[in-house]
Amino acid sequence: MSTDLRKRKITYTIILTSDSPAANYRRMHIKTGALAVVSFVVFVAVICYAVYTTITMGGYIERNARQLEQLVQMKEEKEALLAEKESLAGKVTSLEETLSRKEEQEHELVAAHEENYIPKGFPMSGAAQIKEEDTAAEDAQDDENEEAEEEENTLKVEAKEEWKELIFVAAEGTKVVATAPGTVKEVREAEGEVSYVIIDHGNGYVTTYRNLGSPIVEEGSQVVKGVALFLVGEDNTETGYSIRKDDDYVDPLDMIEIKG
Repeated sequence: MSTDLRKRKITYTIILTSDSPAANYRRMHIKTGALAVVSFVVFVAVICYAVYTTITMGGYIERNARQLEQLVQMKEEKEALLAEKESLAGKVTSLEETLSRKEEQEHELVAAHEENYIPKGFPMSGAAQIKEEDTAAEDAQDDENEEAEEEENTLKVEAKEEWKELIFVAAEGTKVVATAPGTVKEVREAEGEVSYVIIDHGNGYVTTYRNLGSPIVEEGSQVVKGVALFLVGEDNTETGYSIRKDDDYVDPLDMIEIKG
């Protein structure tokens, strides 16, 4: 009897049933060998899946670690760039303020330079009077009593009204001076004519100085305010002075700054 039990093959039965009362049930008989093969195949599949999952998860974890490291690095670089941006923004602001101050200083210097070249000075180095129209008649009356002056030179500095010219009368030893810096544009001295010096101040202003003396500056020379143009002597006490602005004559009395 033990021999029969040893030789008998063990089989397993799977019964499939349904909840429906009308349904039948089915039986499936699975032999031990087939079950072992199926179990082995399932085991191998599980092992393969586990190995595949392990390899895949390992690569995923490694990629995640690299990505996390890159994110940390990118965050650090972003913070460094933001700090550099703030530093550069501060430098730009500082440079803009410095540039603005320099521009203001340049504008002030240009304005001061232009202001300095406006002919506002007094054309004589000392005291002088403006000659009125009736003074010529008084001079003529004084000359009638002098018999030795019949052949007197009658050349005088006559004011040109269209130039709005003023005639200044100064004492001997006084100097006719430039009323602002500029360039001597023209110098003229001819016998029997009134000599003159014309100065271009480079900003639209041109001044003309007329006198019976000899000019002591040369054409083309650079002059500063107050430089002597004529020396007033006994025979050249009168000086004509006129101003032009962009070729239009200006009343010198509107320009001259009287100090003292």
